[in-house]
Amino acid sequence: MGHIAMQKILHITPHFGGGVGSTVLSYLARVANSQHFKHTAVCLDYANKNAIEISQKAGFSLFDNMSKKKSEILKLIADADVVLIHWWNHPLLYDFLVREQLPASRIILWSLIVGSPPPNNFTDKLLKYSDIFVFSSPLSYKIKEVQKLPAKNKKYLRDIWATGTVDHIKSLKLKKHSGFNIGYIGTVDYAKMHPDFLEICSKVNIPNVKFVVVGGKNEKIMKREAKKFGIANKFNFTGFVSEAEKWKYLSTFDVFGYPLAPHHYGTCDLALQESMVAGVVPVVLANPMESYIVKSGTGIVAKDKNAYIKALEDLYYNHKRRNFLSKNTRRYALKAFSLEKMVKEWDRVFNEALIFPKKVRKWEINKNINNISSKDIFLESLGDYGKDFVSYCNAKTKQEKENAIKKIKELAKSINWQSKTKSTVHHYYSFFPNDKYLSSWSKLMGDIKFNKKEKIKYE
Repeated sequence: MGHIAMQKILHITPHFGGGVGSTVLSYLARVANSQHFKHTAVCLDYANKNAIEISQKAGFSLFDNMSKKKSEILKLIADADVVLIHWWNHPLLYDFLVREQLPASRIILWSLIVGSPPPNNFTDKLLKYSDIFVFSSPLSYKIKEVQKLPAKNKKYLRDIWATGTVDHIKSLKLKKHSGFNIGYIGTVDYAKMHPDFLEICSKVNIPNVKFVVVGGKNEKIMKREAKKFGIANKFNFTGFVSEAEKWKYLSTFDVFGYPLAPHHYGTCDLALQESMVAGVVPVVLANPMESYIVKSGTGIVAKDKNAYIKALEDLYYNHKRRNFLSKNTRRYALKAFSLEKMVKEWDRVFNEALIFPKKVRKWEINKNINNISSKDIFLESLGDYGKDFVSYCNAKTKQEKENAIKKIKELAKSINWQSKTKSTVHHYYSFFPNDKYLSSWSKLMGDIKFNKKEKIKYE
């Protein structure tokens, strides 16, 4: 069935910032002049200066800080032909989905995270909420909640690789320089980086090596830790930089050293894609996401920390292999991570969605809308993974409460639960500071040392 010209596509996203913002903005800028679809974007939280400038230059409508204007969002939803929700576990997005009854609409959810481990998890309710559910990586098909879906829901699962920024660096030329630069680009936080990142780097035996860490968050803390290891002189922590500066650094990398934490929840890492398009050979650990992206002959997937260190040293001494892998990784990435490919795939999904009849939808929660608290929103985001918090709420004796507290503190030993953002109770509390349960849980889960040896299974 064909579509009518200029169908209205409404994009709803928690915010425009970081890698997700780059992906969506690149896509919207490319399709702004489409003859078939008119795109409008809504941010529940902020749109940064870069996002606003891109929307004005490209010519698509962008509304930000809309979480306090829910009636306006609902009007936009009613007027749209298709609504695409860019999803990850964000407090404002879940607050909107759980509290609001959406007018008759066609809904697509696009998950920008793999769906595991908690608190970055799928739930059964979420997976059944939309007409079509789109993963940003085929890895998500392996998640337990997806596997358990009935056939009628699995029928409408799709996957579209999140990309978008690589087109900007097709013409990037690698620059000659002194020494040997091992680069990292991304969030400087152990929720993403391997907890032993600095120890690993300290064991790399390469003359004149420089570790260039491009990105911000906890870079000042890591800089102090590098001094304790006695390797501060081997590092350049740049902090947050502009996109143009980031690519300048990328052009000076000899190798992309990207040892991520075994517990990270990423799906289709943009920094990794960009490095490959630039021809900078990636060296990664054998986590599910990296193993999927870095195909044989396009980089090195190391089975453990020692193999990772050896791979870096081998690439320093073996120029021929490094050059071979550089050409291979660039050739592969230009094809696999093409923005044009993503545009065509979304056109296909939008046309498929237009076949569905519009329907009113309401989140399934056994509570009156006026009695839903922010604590309830947090629990809805966790689904079955929130049982320890539910036990805390339902405790009738002091012993039951103490047992629940003990289990919540045990959860906090996982770094996935410690971030101030990234869907944790701290994240929810920062948006809903008046909720007494979120306040208590945030205090309980603070100041707990995480387990560096933690290994997450994608279930």
